[in-house]
Amino acid sequence: MPKKKSTFNRLTWVLTELVFGLAGLIYGLLGTISSEVRVTYIILLSLGGVLLIVATVQLIIYFKKKEKIYCAKCGERIKKNDEFCSKCGEKIEEK
Repeated sequence: MPKKKSTFNRLTWVLTELVFGLAGLIYGLLGTISSEVRVTYIILLSLGGVLLIVATVQLIIYFKKKEKIYCAKCGERIKKNDEFCSKCGEKIEEK
């Protein structure tokens, strides 16, 4: 029986990190401002900030990542939607 593919992909995980990071940051910030400063609020503030930084870096990497395709005949880098190599004219086969 084949495994069922999960719909909880990398982007969903990063967005979840953003939500939890923002929630921790806001809750920790409000706790330190409105009442006496407790270690719990400082920890929440710190962890929320770290989660936001990590999630932001992951989002940058996720959207900057591009698939690099090269011509099998001449090795020239080609774009994803090209049908032929711009250097040698070889037809690009889809994988």
